[in-house]
Amino acid sequence: MNTLTQKMTKTLTIIVLTLSTIGMANAASKVVAADDYVTSKICSAAAGKSKIQLHKVIKESGLSKKYIAEKVTCNNQNILAFVQEFGDSPEKMNNALTNGRFNTQVNITDLAAN
Repeated sequence: MNTLTQKMTKTLTIIVLTLSTIGMANAASKVVAADDYVTSKICSAAAGKSKIQLHKVIKESGLSKKYIAEKVTCNNQNILAFVQEFGDSPEKMNNALTNGRFNTQVNITDLAAN
């Protein structure tokens, strides 16, 4: 009976450790501003999930969405590319930055065929 209890304890320990490891592996990485610059705060908010937080940071910055989408860089990338690569909700956040004009689809038109 004692060996059965030991086997059950080992099995439960292995299950708990496995589930804990899986949970840590699936944890989302969070982008944190390295300094106190306005653009760093914008980059950090844009890489997150909350459009409300992004709107709040943009409003506090006094910059327009158009200026941010065209001029702000994060880690030497345009903010839209940065959000696409590191963001938790890239489509949603890039659409918020471009007022719904962000499109990841590429259309190729053969001009010579016409």
